[in-house]
Amino acid sequence: MLEDKRITKKSDLTTLNKIKNTFLVNPAQEIKLIKYLKELAIYNKHTNLVGKSTLANPWRSHILDCIQVSTFIKNRNSTILDMGTGPGLPGLVLAITGYKNVNLVDSNRKKISFVKHISKELDISVKIFLSRIEKLNNSKFDFLISRALANLNKLFIYSDKFTDKDTVLIFLKGKKVKNEIQEAKKIWSFNSEIHPSESDERGSVLIIKKLKLKI
Repeated sequence: MLEDKRITKKSDLTTLNKIKNTFLVNPAQEIKLIKYLKELAIYNKHTNLVGKSTLANPWRSHILDCIQVSTFIKNRNSTILDMGTGPGLPGLVLAITGYKNVNLVDSNRKKISFVKHISKELDISVKIFLSRIEKLNNSKFDFLISRALANLNKLFIYSDKFTDKDTVLIFLKGKKVKNEIQEAKKIWSFNSEIHPSESDERGSVLIIKKLKLKI
């Protein structure tokens, strides 16, 4: 059994309670999320995994920010590719909370080393790839997800070979999302939905369907 760690900051407790109530996180998953954040903070002292400021309230900036993706993926057996996963965000959070077919890819060896370490520590089954996205095999996925990797045009270039007509793309984006959509529409055809972020009023969750390159 993983050691629990008391959460004493009021802001963390408030966010954790919101996560548990909204996303139905069970006690075993909660313990693993606590362990994940503990290990993330330890590793971040010697390896740059996330911005230091984001660890002031990691339950909001990392767990809530990432777990909100689950709102749009109802089937926990769906195949998911997390492009540019970094230290496992958002893909590993989904895997901790019950998603069975999560694939994580990043070209940063140190970040992938952390992902391998924490996946083993938490006994989480995921597929992990140390690779540039462009060099990954052309598999098709039900969902492509990403956070803070690139602008929309670049994300679509990465995504194109992994999509079929039913693939849904879910990207955590910032305040410039509408400008990125306008730019992308010059080259790509797609349907889009913008949902407000649960974790940051400046952010959004962008849903993309029927992505095609314009001829």
